[in-house]
Amino acid sequence: MTQRMNLLGERGVGLRGGPGTPVPSLADVQAARGGAWGFFVVLVLLVIALLVNWYQSRDVFTGAHGPYPAAFAADAPIAPDHVVRRTSDEHALVHGLFLQDTAFGVTAVNLRTGKEYWRYERRDGKKVSWEVTVSERTVVVGHDDGRLVGIDLRTGRLLWRVEIREDGYRSVELAGGQVVTDAHGAVRAFDERDGRSLWTVSMPESCPEALVHSVHALPDRLSAVHVMCNVSSLDRDEYELLLGVDSRTGRLLWRHRIVDPDPTVWGDGHTLAAPAPDHPRTIRLFDMNRQGISPRATLPLDGRDVVAGGSGTVLSGTDPQEGSEDHDTLLRAYGTRDGHLSWQLRAPAGQEYGFPEIADGRVYVVRQPYLTGADTGRRIHADLLVLDADTGHLLHTLRLPTMTTPDDYDHFVKLDVLDVADGAVSIGWRDSQGDLLIATD
Repeated sequence: MTQRMNLLGERGVGLRGGPGTPVPSLADVQAARGGAWGFFVVLVLLVIALLVNWYQSRDVFTGAHGPYPAAFAADAPIAPDHVVRRTSDEHALVHGLFLQDTAFGVTAVNLRTGKEYWRYERRDGKKVSWEVTVSERTVVVGHDDGRLVGIDLRTGRLLWRVEIREDGYRSVELAGGQVVTDAHGAVRAFDERDGRSLWTVSMPESCPEALVHSVHALPDRLSAVHVMCNVSSLDRDEYELLLGVDSRTGRLLWRHRIVDPDPTVWGDGHTLAAPAPDHPRTIRLFDMNRQGISPRATLPLDGRDVVAGGSGTVLSGTDPQEGSEDHDTLLRAYGTRDGHLSWQLRAPAGQEYGFPEIADGRVYVVRQPYLTGADTGRRIHADLLVLDADTGHLLHTLRLPTMTTPDDYDHFVKLDVLDVADGAVSIGWRDSQGDLLIATD
């Protein structure tokens, strides 16, 4: 079969022809060729763009390297005697792992070896991670474009991905198997293992911008959600709300207005220590249940600087006789049932305490030199103290390695106990970059 050729001796290029149709000129042929090549080039560029976008949108999950590390102990250490790791940017300790926040994800580090166990990174470098929260089984990362990512703690594998599709900072909290976060005019909860939506609570008109500050899971299917209203708005009043939510149905059971979240701590079970709305300088112990929230006891005025709660004890740190609210030189312990003083411990002259943590009936707190602005860059020694939470008796002391006071000194530069979990204690500078110590038995 003979293939037809045009007058130029070329195969057809898609030009119209036939009886009575003028013979196409060379310009017509070249224009047709140019249109075909242009379409082909656009198609190739589109495919390349789609591939690049697909590649950049893929999250990186390295998976676990080696066996799952064992925890140092079942509970918090009774007598930590050495520091196993010096690192920075602490986030959480769990099951022998150290979770370290990165700009675009999170890294899990084996505490014993210091080696990376698994890593997650979002490949799109413009979408930074704002929040990382951890439970016994799950790590959740929140990004600034509204994406939430659930990761299995043991394997480092993706469990789920949720797109809220709202840009900007949002807090993420894990409590009672639920991931609680804020959305525009609402608070939302997702299942921590599969990411399915569990409930949504709409905020009142006076609180169109809500930021979840903390969440406390109570035994009787009650989630107490501490919300900060309008913190980024200049046109509306900023205030605090405590929401009682049925954790199974999402039904709002009650709403209670509170004040400054800084001196607010969760106690045992149904106990909350918080400033009284009508007397902000007074700390009250509140009882929470499904029916509502009610005051149980009032702490003395010297207990206004509440710093920790747990094991039937609430701690305050400021010494009213010292005259400064920037330095915690006196620990006072109050019982969570009646608010009565249980014990107190004063730091030696020239020293002060950082923020403590209470775990398994023990208080973990760092005692350090009383720092001033002239101590910037100074190398100091501090001690980790372990106290009985009921009596305040000293159970153990660990002399910490020398640490350098951060250069960007302010009155918050103190060594705080950041986390106590699975036989390890993490210690670091408050509100500042610097070395972090992890102590174990």
